[in-house]
Parts: sequence; structure tokens; C-alpha cells
Amino acid sequence: MNKVNTNKRLELVKAIRMQNQYDRQLFRSRENFLYSDSPVLRPAVRNGELYSLEADGKQAPDEKTAPVTGSFRIRLVIAMVLLLSFVICDIRQVSYEGENAETVFNRIVEDTDLSGVLDGMALPQAEF
Repeated sequence: MNKVNTNKRLELVKAIRMQNQYDRQLFRSRENFLYSDSPVLRPAVRNGELYSLEADGKQAPDEKTAPVTGSFRIRLVIAMVLLLSFVICDIRQVSYEGENAETVFNRIVEDTDLSGVLDGMALPQAEF
């Protein structure tokens, strides 16, 4: 078997490292596209890989130090409070200005008939 000289080995190692760096950049851009709303809101993905696999010190900051900018938790709490208040109003038969839980529920589930709205609108006729 022929021995490969040192320059060829260095060339091969350099090519492998360049391909590896390219693959990491491509993977990072795909992660940024998939897991962030915008690059401003997710600096952890922009500064390093999602799984912190980089060895050059550009790792993503810790979750403890990164501020939470999402509003999912507050929206979930608001939704749970609204659902709980709806159920309590239904159980206790609370009504406000003639509205109770049953009328609100009927409004939610009823079909909206847009034919009357569309008939009342006068659409401009195109002239040829």
C-alpha cells in the first residue's frame, strides 16, 4: 500500500474541517429558521448552535442567564382563568345584563351566515 505524504494528509484534514464547518453553518441556519420567531428574539440560536456542540467558545448562553421573551405562559394562564370563570358562571347560573353561560356558548358554536352580508354589499361591475 502506498504511503500518503504529509502535504496530502494536511490537505485532506483541511478539506474535512472546511466541510464540517460548512455543515455546521447550514445546520445552524436551519435551526434558526425552524426554532425562532425572529433573530432578534432568539439570540441564543444566533450566537451558537442549539445543542452547544461548537468547540470554539461561541456556545449558546445558559437558559438561566437568557431572558424569557415568550408570551406563551401568560397566554396559557389567561386562557385557563377565562375557562375557569366560564365554568364557574355556568355552575352558579350567573348572568350579567341578560347574558349567561348558555347564551355565550350558543354564540360560540352557532354558524355564521354571511349570505346576508354579502347580498347587501354592492360589488362593482367590471366594464369591458
